[in-house]
Amino acid sequence: MHNLRHLKYIVEAARLGSITQASRQLRVSQPAISAAIRGFEEEFKIRLFVRNPSQGLGLTPSGRQFVTRARELLGSANDFENLFNETEDDHLAGRLELACYAAPAPLLVPNLMQYLAKDHPDIEFGLHEGNMEQIAKWLKDGTADLGLTYDIYPDSDIDHELITELAPFVVVSAKNPLAQKKLISLKELEDEPLISMDSPGYREYFQYYFGMHGLKPKISHRPTTNEMVRGMLATGSGYSLGLVKIKNTHSYDGSSLVDIEIKEVAPRVNLVIATLKGFRRSQLAEAFVQACKKRLNQVATGTRTENKSC
Repeated sequence: MHNLRHLKYIVEAARLGSITQASRQLRVSQPAISAAIRGFEEEFKIRLFVRNPSQGLGLTPSGRQFVTRARELLGSANDFENLFNETEDDHLAGRLELACYAAPAPLLVPNLMQYLAKDHPDIEFGLHEGNMEQIAKWLKDGTADLGLTYDIYPDSDIDHELITELAPFVVVSAKNPLAQKKLISLKELEDEPLISMDSPGYREYFQYYFGMHGLKPKISHRPTTNEMVRGMLATGSGYSLGLVKIKNTHSYDGSSLVDIEIKEVAPRVNLVIATLKGFRRSQLAEAFVQACKKRLNQVATGTRTENKSC
């Protein structure tokens, strides 16, 4: 007879992509996990996994849906258990799988984890860093419970909950003549080389921003990481665009970088929590969302300006 423990075997095997690793993590035999998978496949007449010798376990479309709902059921069961085992300190335990947009994640996520762990030391986090497209995929295939991202990658299967509003700004090397400005117009940037991070949603947002003012940026390079963007800026040539300001004002070689506000009002963009539509959040997931709203509502970002002289 199947039970919640068997569901946990399958969810863990899906998360790790390996029956062997799930066996070690859960401290149960590999045959027990294989039997749980086989039992559900036979009962529901579906195939949960495809087995690739070089890549390990991969979920089928039915398997992704199964695992997503299994995770929701396990979360509900954990909430039910906690309801009747509440302590005075509102003890939370369990594992939260978090997908986070890689560019701002190093600034935002570690402090959130520390903040929650201080009062709830039994919480575990699984971190999945990627671009906005990958975050949507991880939510839909059950890899992640929540996503911390921007709301500029549209997906009809994903809901967004506002954390805070953001606004774009320019980043240049202190050696760049533009660094002397406090406020700059997009028109002044049109002929300057743009070092644009090549990330789905992000690149389209900034192209639209220029386009709504009848302009087209001159893109010189398309790095895929924030670190490479900042490294290229350090040469003194070109500019980049950001949405969340980091406290480190230096690139890897020690060169100083400068933020400049933009004159034109930009299309609205928000830092959000992303969840799969129809997916009920567990108490642990809800606690993380509330921590985001409390700790990230004053994220350093650009200033929304309009009709000011440069």
